[in-house]
Amino acid sequence: MGQNEIVTTPYKVESSDELGRYMVATRDLKPGDLVLTERPLVFAPKAMPDPEAQMPCVGCYKPVFTDIGERCAKCGWPVCSGNCPGLVDPQHHGVECAVLSTRPDCVLDNMADYYRHDALLPLRCILLQNTEPEKWKSVLDMQSHMECRGPGTEAYEEANEFIVEYLLANFISKLDKNIKDKYLTDISKDLIHRICGIIDTNALEIRLPEGAELQALYANTCILEHSCIPNTKHTFNQTCADKNDLYRITVKVVVPIMKEEHITTMYSHALWGTEARRQHLKDTKYFSCKCPRCSDPTELGTYLSAMKCFGDGNKPCNGVHLPQNPLDDDTEWACSECPVKVNNSQINMLISQMGEEVDGVLMMGGSVPMLENLLCRLSTFLHPNHYHLYSLKHSLIQLYGRQPNYMSEEILDKKIKMCKDLIEITTTLDPGNARLSLYSSVLQHELHSALILKAKKVKSDGSFKTAEEVKPLLLEAKVCIERALEVLKDDMEETSGRKLYDVIEESKKNFEKFCKEKDISL
Repeated sequence: MGQNEIVTTPYKVESSDELGRYMVATRDLKPGDLVLTERPLVFAPKAMPDPEAQMPCVGCYKPVFTDIGERCAKCGWPVCSGNCPGLVDPQHHGVECAVLSTRPDCVLDNMADYYRHDALLPLRCILLQNTEPEKWKSVLDMQSHMECRGPGTEAYEEANEFIVEYLLANFISKLDKNIKDKYLTDISKDLIHRICGIIDTNALEIRLPEGAELQALYANTCILEHSCIPNTKHTFNQTCADKNDLYRITVKVVVPIMKEEHITTMYSHALWGTEARRQHLKDTKYFSCKCPRCSDPTELGTYLSAMKCFGDGNKPCNGVHLPQNPLDDDTEWACSECPVKVNNSQINMLISQMGEEVDGVLMMGGSVPMLENLLCRLSTFLHPNHYHLYSLKHSLIQLYGRQPNYMSEEILDKKIKMCKDLIEITTTLDPGNARLSLYSSVLQHELHSALILKAKKVKSDGSFKTAEEVKPLLLEAKVCIERALEVLKDDMEETSGRKLYDVIEESKKNFEKFCKEKDISL
């Protein structure tokens, strides 16, 4: 770097009435460039899916079985061990324990109501006011959207019942004056509601390897604007020598960003259709997304939400139904081939019902016959690229070629086509692997696996394929395994990315060994 070169911060913060605060690039940024990295202001565990069976330890967040797990000696909350270091660490349970211990009794019945882990992050935020005043100021600087969450709204009533009244009635109202003066000099119902709004609007979720999830607040990352085609990716440090760097977030560029262009992230699921994404953002972030993907009825040509035409009742139609204006909640869906139109509410009802069926089958760990049957039925109504069908196909490709009854060449060809179709959709929606890197890596790995199995298949006359016959398959398989590893390059700090990388790396070694044994040079 020359002596006269000045390294500028890659972003500046601007604001508008429509967007609030947002970031724009101060110079051209290329993939891999660092936008920012910062430690969390505060974090806490979320309730687990079945809290009557498992709860996260309040010290280290490992899941513990509620019926046999140990309890904190002071407050009685479930812990992995009475010796868990996090129980005395102020970053974790050390401070809140003084408040929670005003109700030291332990219970084994109705534990989900008694130990509400979703109330811990609001409590930890409020405790910052005296223990970490600068962090507390940063939390209060965040948007709460209280103008949208007043009394009578669903968000207000839910927060009031499950968090605000829970904390006040069970703990805060019982505090002695010394503890209250030490930790909670400013406390009120309105303040807790405001903190709940700040968390709902700004908190990021962190998935832990053992199955628990955290929510965390970050002072600068929260300024990032949403887009359904984001230009950055964020990762969390879950393994570090310095405990103060635990859950540090790193935000990097994934596609080129021009100077003055907005720097964006994504606060919804990239594999949901437009209606589902926009409704989720309205419900949780209080804005209506108008990004290029949401504005495009075809979702960048993927047809991820498209329906097949129902016809007019007299004759079938091969057309595709798309919303005429996807930004209008009352839009009609028009056919590409005939005059038939369908009301948006009818489409939403159908998609919701189908989504429940898909979720039900996937939650049961759907077998190949179950997945194929549902795929066949829903394909009558949905475009082949529809996101419900994507979910079913993504599960199927991980079963085809791995179970004894699904190893035929016909099944492998089917798997190869499914993988390529899903890769095309995934790459279009997320060209920089900002949100779908694990999906992309699994798809490339499964395509590699199918190509190898096909190369090993004997021909109809019982003979093995020659080296020249299998070489094109192996060349393609080599590209796939390299891509599968490449898309994980920014996921190595997170346990899920590291585990998947290790699995694929092992497959690569087996592939190289196979090629060497067959004396095939690629």
